Amino acid sequence: MALTIGSSSTVLRLVQAISSLNAQNAGTMERLATGKRINRASDDPAGLVALNSLNSQLAAVNASLDNNSRSQQMLDVADGTLTEISSLVSQIEELAQKGSDASISVSERAAYQAQIDESVDALDRLVNTASFNGKNIFNGENRIGVITNSTASVKNLAVYRRNPNVTGNLTLSVNVTAAATRGSAVTTATTAAALSAATTVQITGKLGTATIALSNGTTGVNIMAAVVAQKSITGVSAAAQSANIAFMSTTTGSDAFVSVQVLDGSETFMNAATVNKTVGVDAKVRVNNEQANAQGTEVFYTGAGVSLSFNLAKNVVNANLSVTITGGGATFQLASDSNSRVSLGLAGINAAELGRSDLGYLTDLRSGGSQNLSVSGNSAVAIARKAASQVANLAARVGTFNKYQLGASTNILSATKESLTSAVEQIEGADYAMETAALQRQQTLLSAAVSVLGLANSQQANILALLLG
Repeated sequence: MALTIGSSSTVLRLVQAISSLNAQNAGTMERLATGKRINRASDDPAGLVALNSLNSQLAAVNASLDNNSRSQQMLDVADGTLTEISSLVSQIEELAQKGSDASISVSERAAYQAQIDESVDALDRLVNTASFNGKNIFNGENRIGVITNSTASVKNLAVYRRNPNVTGNLTLSVNVTAAATRGSAVTTATTAAALSAATTVQITGKLGTATIALSNGTTGVNIMAAVVAQKSITGVSAAAQSANIAFMSTTTGSDAFVSVQVLDGSETFMNAATVNKTVGVDAKVRVNNEQANAQGTEVFYTGAGVSLSFNLAKNVVNANLSVTITGGGATFQLASDSNSRVSLGLAGINAAELGRSDLGYLTDLRSGGSQNLSVSGNSAVAIARKAASQVANLAARVGTFNKYQLGASTNILSATKESLTSAVEQIEGADYAMETAALQRQQTLLSAAVSVLGLANSQQANILALLLG
């Protein structure tokens, strides 16, 4: 082999190899230091595009999970408040029932009334202080707005849920094809005549049972007055029907009934053709051309992206009614896309709003109110029961939304986060085993290349030695 002093291609190749190994070694150490396979676009352009897309989705999912966590905290406050309010309303119902009994003294009734006053005041305080993040929950700010074209026929409108993605007002047609009826029983007693014998009658209705003792000579007017005096206990009233007396339920629908039984006495009290127990009938209603559920005059409808209820006035049969949802409600973002928003209607539940227009409201049970315990034939028990039903209904809707809407959304988002995180790690993450092995190989090759370069350079030294020899 000839010895030359010119540039050695071997040396150049060795220098190039060492430079390449140094670059590879630097890249490997960077990946080991950062834990990332992609540290810049040049590392993997296509992988970086996929990585940015996945990170964007992951950020949106994390934001949605934060929203859901905050929403669940708010609804937990709402649920706790409703539990306390439910307890107060149950207490008011019990006090109203005890305070309406004819056997108690004036001082006892006054004591029951004082307790009702305190309970109603406590309820209003709870409603006014139930807030989350500085916003009141049940003072009416979160109710969904709704109007009707006939306030005389459609009352007590409440919207529980709507689709916030629907722009503008949403109008639903209401067609009442049959009115709700009461349970009723007609007696043989007339309004003009008096009983020919002492009679004990048991009246049973939706609310309960009362036993009424009627003395010989009791007139029809006094019979009606005795039944009316017990209506808060039984849910049964009385009125003249032609020449006879009719007992009728105070409410309408299939759960309203009248049962009359003569316990003692020779008086024939009921018409032979009249059954001992008669039951009312629910209204027949179509909303948005779909059959709605009805309990008496109370109508419930879920469809067209909304859930609502309302009461019909007495004997309404009308095909030209409508309700219009105008917006509002507490809007929750369940996921990252715009179609996942839901507005929940949280109605005001202070004492002035719990109850019903045809019965009265809890605030009417206060001292001086139109349905306080000193008012004969008051509807205190019926009002308290209606209020209890409203609170229970709202609590059920809040709980259902929390569990099945927020809960399900959170579970799906958590699973999505897990999948996205795994995908990001797979694309971005460095394989430490592979990178460590590569580093060792690169360092071995680099050491060998440097040694070989030293040997190659010794050729020049040998030529110089010959010249100097």
